Amino acid sequence: MHLVDPDQPDNPQTVVSTQIEAVDSTQARRWLERNPNNRPIRQARVQQYYDDMISGRWRLNGEAIKFGPDGELLDGQHRLQAIARTTGMSFPMLIVRGLSPDTQVTMDQGAKRTPGDQLTLTGIASHNITVVAAALRVYMMWMEGNLFGDASRGTSQSTTKVVEFANAYPELVAIADRYTSLARRLKARPAVACAVAIRLTEIDPDAAAEFVRLWDSGAGLGADSPILALRDRLDTIRTTRVRVSDRDQIGLIVSAWNLWRRGRAVTKLQRPKGGFSAENFPEPK
Repeated sequence: MHLVDPDQPDNPQTVVSTQIEAVDSTQARRWLERNPNNRPIRQARVQQYYDDMISGRWRLNGEAIKFGPDGELLDGQHRLQAIARTTGMSFPMLIVRGLSPDTQVTMDQGAKRTPGDQLTLTGIASHNITVVAAALRVYMMWMEGNLFGDASRGTSQSTTKVVEFANAYPELVAIADRYTSLARRLKARPAVACAVAIRLTEIDPDAAAEFVRLWDSGAGLGADSPILALRDRLDTIRTTRVRVSDRDQIGLIVSAWNLWRRGRAVTKLQRPKGGFSAENFPEPK
């Protein structure tokens, strides 16, 4: 399709063209060389796009790669960076050429859909879909062994991947939904509390429900209860406003769970000397 660009009145012959093209890594790298005036690359976004592309989750969605009248890249550098990393693959992209360079300031102004928005669009209902989506993201990162190193930043959990996981495992969505309201009272980050509740429920639903109930209320806990130690530790973290990673919160909660399941008595809950690592991270039992 070809349209006259109304943003360039001084040059009425300037034409904007649109078409769908298959873009491979060679083409992506060539276009990225014509990228003189764009925002800094966000590697986390590139990684999410790349993961979706190589796993088959990427879909043509109407978002365009946009070029100016002289072929300069105006929009789409993150998608092109992801394609440039692939080998032997190509992806259909809507290509728009001939846009006025000053239209670049109006691009990417819309609000991005969150994983919660996307889950709602696919028909998944929840009391708090935002917390459910965040909990699934934490759970996936944990189960994939990505709590350590660069992967601990959650870069591999794209919105598309979270939605795909939620559709594949509706029973886990239901567990997370069951704990969303309660999770806000548990002093840990709600998404972390829900993610741990999912995992503990998989192990023993009745014990998980009792553990979370005692964690929430503290009713009848002895002075040497590991659940009381957990509550005290999370209270201290909150009151001192110390930043604690999702990994450390999960490690502390699971440590308390394992001690409680074994009937062990403790008055303090501590991380291992040197902190949690891939080697000493507790496995819920």
